[in-house]
Amino acid sequence: MNKTQKTLAILLLIAAVIFVAGCSSQSSTQKTTDNTGSPAEEHTDQSKEWMQKTSSDAENVSSAANELATVLSNPEDLSQITALTAYIITESNKSSYESAFYYYDDDLEPAVQKYADMMGSYGAFAKRIDISLEHINAGNTALAEVTIEDAAESLIRGNEYYAEYKTMIEDFKKKHPEMA
Repeated sequence: MNKTQKTLAILLLIAAVIFVAGCSSQSSTQKTTDNTGSPAEEHTDQSKEWMQKTSSDAENVSSAANELATVLSNPEDLSQITALTAYIITESNKSSYESAFYYYDDDLEPAVQKYADMMGSYGAFAKRIDISLEHINAGNTALAEVTIEDAAESLIRGNEYYAEYKTMIEDFKKKHPEMA
């Protein structure tokens, strides 16, 4: 089996693991908190803006991660895989960073943490796919398989965190209808 055939075989294995993993998990001014957890009475509450921004970013990164899982099932275009991994890594890091600069209601703290966990998981998924491809190119298929399993677990966690995050946002809006 030549190197190209081995690479395609490993990518198909990656695709199968990721596809299974992806399918199994799809299922006003007021008291605010700053990013240290301290009261920040003098700041305008940005809860609504935070929810709008993070909801949009979460949907985009989640969609890209699940698209990557789908693309891996048909790995003919490595440039698409590379583009998706780069996008997910960049956007998950940027979104997490930007999220920290909002002043939000204390009741949003669990959603803020879940959002950070979700972005971290999606970023880890993409990084592990990149690492798996590096292992494949180096001829280390055993290490690539381990990294692929880690990637699948990260995708599952990311999708679970995304579902939990969305539920937390909806619960917050019910408790604070003025923020809906």
